[in-house]
Amino acid sequence: MFPGAEAFLFAGLLLSGAHAQTSDCNPLKSSKCPSDPALGATFAEDFKTNSTHFTPYAHPERISYSDDGVEITLAQRYDNPSLKSNFYIMFGRLEVQLKAAPGRGVVSSFYLQSDDLDEIDLEWIGSDTTEVQSNYFSKGNTTTYTRGEFHGVDRPQEVFHNYTIDWTKDSLTFYLDGDILRTINSDDPQGYPQSPMFVVTGVWAGGDPDNAAGTIQWAGGETDYSAAPYSMYIKSMIASDYSTGSEYVYSDTSGDWSSITAVDGEINGRYDEGVEQFSMLSLGSEASSFQSSSSSYDALSSSYARHSTHISSSAISSSSLQARTTSSDSKSTLTLTKSSSASSSSFTSIVEDDPKNSTTSESEKSSTLDTGALDSSSSASALRTSKVMGLPAVGLNAIAVTLFLSFLGLIAL
Repeated sequence: MFPGAEAFLFAGLLLSGAHAQTSDCNPLKSSKCPSDPALGATFAEDFKTNSTHFTPYAHPERISYSDDGVEITLAQRYDNPSLKSNFYIMFGRLEVQLKAAPGRGVVSSFYLQSDDLDEIDLEWIGSDTTEVQSNYFSKGNTTTYTRGEFHGVDRPQEVFHNYTIDWTKDSLTFYLDGDILRTINSDDPQGYPQSPMFVVTGVWAGGDPDNAAGTIQWAGGETDYSAAPYSMYIKSMIASDYSTGSEYVYSDTSGDWSSITAVDGEINGRYDEGVEQFSMLSLGSEASSFQSSSSSYDALSSSYARHSTHISSSAISSSSLQARTTSSDSKSTLTLTKSSSASSSSFTSIVEDDPKNSTTSESEKSSTLDTGALDSSSSASALRTSKVMGLPAVGLNAIAVTLFLSFLGLIAL
């Protein structure tokens, strides 16, 4: 590394969040900012058609949908195509199946940002075929550059990987293909993100010649527009809000999470439910698995019929689940929200798989997963989900059967 290169690199890390450091109305500076629309639910999205949860934030002509998900393309200079959520979460969990854009000076981004400039970032440099970068900011503070970290990943521009962010009032954890990359605690001396956040994903030219030298260096050099277009892809996403309500409101200008109020709801009011529902959707392989059609019902029934007959009875959470399903020939989205009436129920749980029919390899059953050899374009396996969520195998099978019974209810309707 040439003299001064390290300083350039750190300056780039510092500036990597600068693209998002703006706000139409900062609640730390004004008491008249509008409230934030709350998700208050859990959903899975396959992006086969225009999403009901996201809208084009810039250059909609560069955003297209297919059976492979959404393609976001940087085609020429000054392009900055992005998707922005029409909801906020107040603590929660997001999982995205993403393939980054290639190209020198090209940056793919997936980040959360609040109105008072808290931020959680994942970014990929197009010419860096071995790393993903994580970062976070509190209240727009960019005076230090030690927050960002680089993490090894196999060919992120060629292979879909599962990137997960779990954000609670106590800690922030980044995952890659089910393995923990890093955890930041809420007492971090550099501050901690703790305000309602929306989600943005897109591609931009960090190496544009008009950018600061440190940003260009961080982005891998000047962007080669002659080799455009450059595309990033998102195959699916799962989002779970850990709070309830219709809107999130700043009650003062402190920016502390305890000052946030939920209209007709509660901050952290659905943490347990959100974790459970997220795990259910992760087991579904793809959002299209939740279509309430006879073909998907038959396929699901056949899948469960292949398992062995070691049966036990188990109780599930007292929170009942209400499933809202919209489906078409090309797309399906499942949204799980809290039912107004909670009741306890029991069901039959399949806890042992037939080794002849199991698709889980011995390496996946080990305590340390070798994810490099796995096809990351598919959603997490049950074992990987148990590692991420800290759930025992019997709990995962119980959730799987709950999902199956939900389908029976949908078919009956």
